[in-house]
Amino acid sequence: MNANVLYVDDDAANLTVFTAACGSELPCLTARSGAEALALMRHHEVGVLLADQRMPGMTGVDLAEQVRAEFPDTVRMLVTAYSELSVAIDAINRGHFRRYLRKPWDQRELRAALREGLELYEMRTHAKEMERRLVATERVYALGVIAAGIGHELRNPVGWTRSNLHLLRDGLRELRARVADGVADPRVLADRLAEMEDEIADAIDGIGRIADIAASIELSMRASEEGEPVDLAEVVQLTLRGVQGELRKRSQLELDTRPVPMVRGSRTRLGQVVLNLVVNALEALPDRPRAENLVRVRLVQPPGAVRLEVEDNGPGIPPEVAARIFDPFFTTKEKMGTGLGLAISRRIVEELGGRIEAERSREGGARFSVTLPALKG
Repeated sequence: MNANVLYVDDDAANLTVFTAACGSELPCLTARSGAEALALMRHHEVGVLLADQRMPGMTGVDLAEQVRAEFPDTVRMLVTAYSELSVAIDAINRGHFRRYLRKPWDQRELRAALREGLELYEMRTHAKEMERRLVATERVYALGVIAAGIGHELRNPVGWTRSNLHLLRDGLRELRARVADGVADPRVLADRLAEMEDEIADAIDGIGRIADIAASIELSMRASEEGEPVDLAEVVQLTLRGVQGELRKRSQLELDTRPVPMVRGSRTRLGQVVLNLVVNALEALPDRPRAENLVRVRLVQPPGAVRLEVEDNGPGIPPEVAARIFDPFFTTKEKMGTGLGLAISRRIVEELGGRIEAERSREGGARFSVTLPALKG
């Protein structure tokens, strides 16, 4: 274990006894005040905080409240005398502490409680790291849907741009030779220059299309602030550019990105939500002609909020799975999907102060709605 146990007590004798009882078996730190404890925690990893309740200046409960806010993963325990038992019970009920130990403590009970606390801390940190990796895995999976179509998307504009540049090069060589030989007919030259102008225009269109594709994946490559003003319409449009290939292959698209207020959040994380919902809609569609499949994406403006709606005309959400649709690892897809996309989307939306809901769409498929607080002004 790399994390320490931190014991806080204003009585130096108690600190000495604690170090003698636990220092040889557990990584221990000690402090004589709440302020000293917080300073230590900002420079050392502390898995378990063991605090005496009755200390001058900052009580054990006061310290635990600050630790809970600043170091929420740290397991908090309280040492208290029998006469303060009601204080300990109240603190536990309010979520400040995992457990309490009475003075004088039993050394075996103390060491067992601290080991249990360190194991719980290790489990918490490991679970958070696994969650972080799973989020990255889901992101890679969703982006894989885009990547599958990017090669085809780039092949066409790159192909016609390259072809037009070759034609321009050959045309310039021909014109240069005619001028050098003195056989240039002005009318022929004018016609050929007009053709070259069209070829340049086509090449510019191809470069513009390549730029659009690059912009569509920009959200995935660029860091952004968690609390910046975000134009959700722009996020939707950039994200949809990245799945144009899949949309053209699988479904019709109805898009309504009417002007709506800005929201506060992260372009990257909101782009992840849009991508997850659109990919989910595409994967829900049955194998049938493209003209029969529909994905509808629109923005609406309820009072004080902005709502993104993504719906499809697939089979919909069976009633027996509706309650689990946002659960991690839950999926009805047999050959694709990790069961994390919707769970991650809900986590992102809720962290930004919004909510995400699923219901039956007008076409009988599924409609997912993301509602976020609108910025004023």
